[in-house]
Amino acid sequence: MSVVLIVIILIGVFALLDFVRAVKGPTAVDRLVASSAISTKGMAVILLLAYVNDNMSYIDVALVLALCGFVGLLAMLRSLLPEDADILTKDLVDRPAQLVHFIGAEEEK
Repeated sequence: MSVVLIVIILIGVFALLDFVRAVKGPTAVDRLVASSAISTKGMAVILLLAYVNDNMSYIDVALVLALCGFVGLLAMLRSLLPEDADILTKDLVDRPAQLVHFIGAEEEK
């Protein structure tokens, strides 16, 4: 049994544990972190398979999985935003002007 196969099996076991965490919860943050960890572990398995099979076209598949995992995470975060999210982001609109003013004050000293 090669070392790479043992590592792939261990990553699969850890991905199953992450899946249990994603199903059980108890909070939405736990589910988000677990789903992100599952996609990362899937990427690692694909990259290890690319190394074992000496087929570097698997790297493209791993990159697509990384992109899909990130976009899926953003979609889940977007669904968790409250309906009055404009109140949360209203402060962020004024933030750049405050930072420019703060940086300008630092340069004058």
